[in-house]
Amino acid sequence: MAPPIPNAGQHPVSMLALSSSMARHAATRHALISENIANADTPGYRARDVADFAEVMKAQTQQPAGSGFDPMPIIERLSAGSPNGNTVSLEDELMRGAKAQQDHQMAVSIYRSTLGLMKTAVGKNL
Repeated sequence: MAPPIPNAGQHPVSMLALSSSMARHAATRHALISENIANADTPGYRARDVADFAEVMKAQTQQPAGSGFDPMPIIERLSAGSPNGNTVSLEDELMRGAKAQQDHQMAVSIYRSTLGLMKTAVGKNL
C-alpha cells in the first residue's frame, strides 16, 4: 500500500492563508531591502532581513496558539562591513530584491489559482 500523501486533504482555504502569508513575507522582505538600499551610505548601518519563509513557517507551527510569537522577526544580517561599519552590499540587496519579487509573484499566482478552483467548485465561472 502506498504511503499517505502529506496534506492531501488540505482545505483550499488553508492554501489561501498560506499564499497570503507568503505574500506578506515577501512584502516585508522587500520593505527591508528598500531600507537597506536607502541606508547604503549611512555609517554604522546594519543590513536587516527576515528569515526565509520556510523557516518562519516551521517556527510558527512549533509555537502554541496565542503565545505572542512574532511570525516575522527582523534579523540583522551578518556580513563583512565597510570601514565605516556599514554592512549593506548593493549587489546582495538587488539579488534579494529580485528573489522577493519572484516569491511575491508566486504567492499571488497560488492565491489566484486557489480562488479559481473554489469558484469552479461552486459553479461560478467568473
